[in-house]
Amino acid sequence: MPTLIRRFERLDARLVASVMGTGVVVCLGFIELLRSPLQQLSRVTIELLAVRALLFLAPLLVSLLLLLRDGPLLLGGRRPPASWGPDLLASGLLSVVLLLYFMAAVIITASLMLNQGDGVAEVGFLIGQLEPARFAAALARAAAYGGICAAICLQQARRSASGEVGMASGMARSLRLGIGVMVCLDVLWTIVVDPLRMGGT
Repeated sequence: MPTLIRRFERLDARLVASVMGTGVVVCLGFIELLRSPLQQLSRVTIELLAVRALLFLAPLLVSLLLLLRDGPLLLGGRRPPASWGPDLLASGLLSVVLLLYFMAAVIITASLMLNQGDGVAEVGFLIGQLEPARFAAALARAAAYGGICAAICLQQARRSASGEVGMASGMARSLRLGIGVMVCLDVLWTIVVDPLRMGGT
């Protein structure tokens, strides 16, 4: 419990702002990317496609942001695997919370892009289009990815040399491994589960 509390105390305004800012930027870029090849579709459809696609990408993005922020903290401790549980749990829960902030930023940004006068109604419409099964799957993936990233960092802490050079080397390896593992898991998820069909069209 103390570890969990300490980690959640690091859920500060800067981290939340970084996550939400990333959500805004990625959403705007995704909408612009979709708009050109899909000009025959309505603006509402394009915004909805962006929100659904970013819900699929969000677990990976928020877990990487958490890895960048908390990686050095986890690399700074050399603990046996039996004591990793609180950190893995904390990272998983933090990823879930960050996913909610990320998707809030995406939905608000997409609703503003609709520009139809009633922002609250547009937000409600986009939230209503997120099927429970797809949203629950995204939360589960975020928790799993956060825990995996924490485990990678803790494992690298046991292998890395002490000092700034060892820390930098361990952080670089953690990033490479984290990105590689999560991308492979996303590909496997796409092949096995096909999230674009989960919970309906």
